[in-house]
Amino acid sequence: MDSSRILRYEGRLDFGSLRARRIRAESEIPAVVYGKESDVLHIKIKSSEFNNKFAKFTDNTVLILSDGKIEKCVFIKDVSENLTKRLIYHVDFYEVDKTKDIERDIAIKFVGASVGVKEGGTLSVLRTKIKVKSLPLNLPEFVEVDLTPVKKGDQVTFKDIVLPDNVKLSEENENSVVLLVK
Repeated sequence: MDSSRILRYEGRLDFGSLRARRIRAESEIPAVVYGKESDVLHIKIKSSEFNNKFAKFTDNTVLILSDGKIEKCVFIKDVSENLTKRLIYHVDFYEVDKTKDIERDIAIKFVGASVGVKEGGTLSVLRTKIKVKSLPLNLPEFVEVDLTPVKKGDQVTFKDIVLPDNVKLSEENENSVVLLVK
């Protein structure tokens, strides 16, 4: 497991805005873990650790919350920030079962320069996300589509996108056009 995905946490029993301010004063962030079949779990995480890693997270970054004994597989659901003070006030996580497939929309990253565009064609991108299904820890944060071989008059559909092993297309219509060059 990539250590940039692991966040250490401590459970907390104190709630309310006064306690949350005290947690922030101790350079920690109050947080809540929702989901799966468990009750809501109130935790706190080190502000420095979260801030150092937060810029690298996407909507599809699977994180592992660990207290040293128990590990929870989570996504970030919401982050409350004060942009003027550059403080993160609160984080909501959503726990998922790492042994069950999930469906998520992931970004399509287009790379390369299309031959068709170089010949004077116009590239029209119709979709920038693709719905896939996989185990949470196998979920890619994005998929790349190489535009280099796309000629004038060509189109790329969902079924043309190469997905990593253990990741399946979950779109209803695999023939839907993602992009075309006119």
